[in-house]
Amino acid sequence: MSRIILHIGTHKTATTHIQDLFFHNRKLLARHGIIYPRIGVMRAHHGLASGWIKLPERYRLRNPQGAWTRIVKTWAATDKTIFISSEEFSRLYPARVNMAQLRDIVSGFDDITVLCCLRNQAGFLQSVYQQISDERNPGRWPQFLNQALERRVVDGLSLDYNLLYDHLRTGFAPGEIQLVSYDLARSSAGGIVQNLIETLDLPVQSTELVACGPDRANVSPPPLASLVANVIAAPGVAQPALVARVLRQIEQSVPEAGSATLFSRAELAQLRRTVRPWNRRLHARVSDGFEFGPMPGPGPRIFRGRLETQFWMDLCRDLALAPG
Repeated sequence: MSRIILHIGTHKTATTHIQDLFFHNRKLLARHGIIYPRIGVMRAHHGLASGWIKLPERYRLRNPQGAWTRIVKTWAATDKTIFISSEEFSRLYPARVNMAQLRDIVSGFDDITVLCCLRNQAGFLQSVYQQISDERNPGRWPQFLNQALERRVVDGLSLDYNLLYDHLRTGFAPGEIQLVSYDLARSSAGGIVQNLIETLDLPVQSTELVACGPDRANVSPPPLASLVANVIAAPGVAQPALVARVLRQIEQSVPEAGSATLFSRAELAQLRRTVRPWNRRLHARVSDGFEFGPMPGPGPRIFRGRLETQFWMDLCRDLALAPG
């Protein structure tokens, strides 16, 4: 029986780590009947979405439809499991994958699974803010937060996961959609990779997979360092050297705040009130026992307010004495 797994992210749920690991171990996986195809020059399969979404040049394929045709023609009549991975399939704006067309493309496979990892909204929103900071200044955090809660979308990605589920349902049946809590999977025995292997009932163990050298995952600096650097650099982009200086000052002034959340207590309470009905609705719609992990997630509950007046005075002094 042929099987295709469409791992669609979402963003900021260890997708790069999973893609690198599976790409590096594709020969071993093939011996277990799991095919992680090499498509284009990327380890991930973002190019397969480029027929619907305008992606950066390095991700695009000249003929994404032809690539899909080759996948179906090569593997749909076999007993193999094909694993396709790209978080771009979960993007909603400014363009999105046509799920009805995608379902029709892969209809030749006997078994179809859309695998979607969801992160608690506090961790997700904070992580997206930090990723945006690498390319542009996301602006003041309170405005960023309020806009995301109002629109239910952040940087084209679903914050109310019902929007994403609605989109998936335009092409796929409920039984073909497998939701996984990123937070619970990450903290489970064996971590997120083993959890996904068990969820998908794949004939391999995570301990068999060989690490692929330095982790290329999109690791961001501590969140408060990003926020403070963005405030200083606005409207420009906070450069790594500035982020590093801010982090050193944070570590000197409030050592325990290195991994603190961007939220104030009031903002986290606001977020919880807003997303609670969204998440309850999703729970009611999904019949496989899916549940979210804790919010804001594991780690110390140190809030933005710990950066008091003395910190800002010390930081200004440091920047004035050694600008640049």
